[in-house]
Amino acid sequence: MALRLRGALLLAVAAALALVNCTSFVNTGIQGRLERDVALRAEAKKAPKKKAKGPWVGPKKGSWVKILRPESYWFQTRGQVVNVNQKPEVKYPVTVKFDRVNYANVNTNGFALWEVIEAPAPGPGEV
Repeated sequence: MALRLRGALLLAVAAALALVNCTSFVNTGIQGRLERDVALRAEAKKAPKKKAKGPWVGPKKGSWVKILRPESYWFQTRGQVVNVNQKPEVKYPVTVKFDRVNYANVNTNGFALWEVIEAPAPGPGEV
């Protein structure tokens, strides 16, 4: 008998809890206020201003450079700058593309700023 009474009591408690949680289906206006408050707080927070960019370091993209690294396959040859990484922690920020491929069938390589010097573009007959 005690087990039946305990089971009925647990069932009644569960039903009461279900009714309490069921009120989320009823629009009490609280949800709308919460969304509006969140939107107002988001508008109040403004994005921080971006830092001003520093001066450009290295050759410009698309310019022609001569390679000064003696152990490079492309030593003393000209290549076109593809990308220049502006982060100071990058060891080889200048990516250069060449007309010829090296022994590994690769035509691009990264160089340090001191390993390249700007050069004139090749003429129509030069390669």
